[in-house]
Amino acid sequence: MKQGILFLVLSCSLSVFGQLTPPGLGSNSKMNLWFAVGLDQQLDSAGRFRSMTYMGIAGQSTVDNSNVFDRLGILVVNEEVKFAFKPTWSVSLAASYRHQNEYEKVSPYLAAEDKFKQEFRLYSRITKSWKKKWIPSVTFRQEYRRFYNPEFREWKVSTAFRSRLKFQSQFALSRNERLELIAGCEFLFSTEFEEETQQWEHFEYGETRLSAVFTYKSKDEKWTYGIGYMDDLLHVDAGEKSVNYITLSIVATDLF
Repeated sequence: MKQGILFLVLSCSLSVFGQLTPPGLGSNSKMNLWFAVGLDQQLDSAGRFRSMTYMGIAGQSTVDNSNVFDRLGILVVNEEVKFAFKPTWSVSLAASYRHQNEYEKVSPYLAAEDKFKQEFRLYSRITKSWKKKWIPSVTFRQEYRRFYNPEFREWKVSTAFRSRLKFQSQFALSRNERLELIAGCEFLFSTEFEEETQQWEHFEYGETRLSAVFTYKSKDEKWTYGIGYMDDLLHVDAGEKSVNYITLSIVATDLF
């Protein structure tokens, strides 16, 4: 726990910005592998509107081992449009579909009923950045989430609202700035509607995500490759639980 607090302090002081960071997969695993492919495309001649489209997939271990190829965790398709209304301010609107397999903590692990859940997500965010990339930028993100079982009937938790606050920075590791270190810390708060009780839960803190990503740009800056790590600190009934993520990404920029 002390190491987690120390890492949190260091990450928030560095607050590195990450690309295509992994989705949280809950507490029923020890290690996860997230791989995503994205397209970052300018939409107007002035460069104020940009689109980020990506698809990602995650491999997931059990709670008893760290084999990230043990089972399939989630499939994500995401589309986000960003508008930079000032040089250091931007807003975004996005939509996402997520197909997440459901697992238990004990063998045979795969849930007996409702083996996966489907999520449709809408979110917006506003970001304040700085000309000097090492100064932490701040992002506030608000999400509306709907959950369904495989037959598109409402999930046990049918609706959720979630707020996310992220601090982020960026550091060049080479003179040409093609190699960069990107890390960050993000705090998540949410409330959920339980179908069984027909009540909303209290809006409360749920988790903290700490990440560090190395990115490398090709000479023509058309391709960016990323490899990194995320520690998801979950607030569960038994206290804090740490789940580890290895992240890999490829992003194409302005191909069209």
